[in-house]
Amino acid sequence: IIPDDECGKYAIDTDVTLCAGTERGKGFCGGDNGAPLISNGVVVGIASALPGEVNDCSELPAMYTRVSHLLDYINDVVNGGSTGNVTDSPPTNEHIAELIQ
Repeated sequence: IIPDDECGKYAIDTDVTLCAGTERGKGFCGGDNGAPLISNGVVVGIASALPGEVNDCSELPAMYTRVSHLLDYINDVVNGGSTGNVTDSPPTNEHIAELIQ
């Protein structure tokens, strides 16, 4: 996991996003979206975006949605609450890459 100040070079909002994996093969690649990022046996992130091409397993860090940012929502849904307005089509990796350039 990369420190927030370094991650901020690639991610729009480090309160929501964390970065990990700067060596080829250490992060996730295209098709891995939704995979967990586990630290010390705890899921801390959900694979969400790559800063390069969709299938680029580059040396740039991969971006993960912070599970801690979503805990209230997760607990609400687990306890029978509404999922609210969840979009059916989240932004693509290409769109996210454009935003951070």
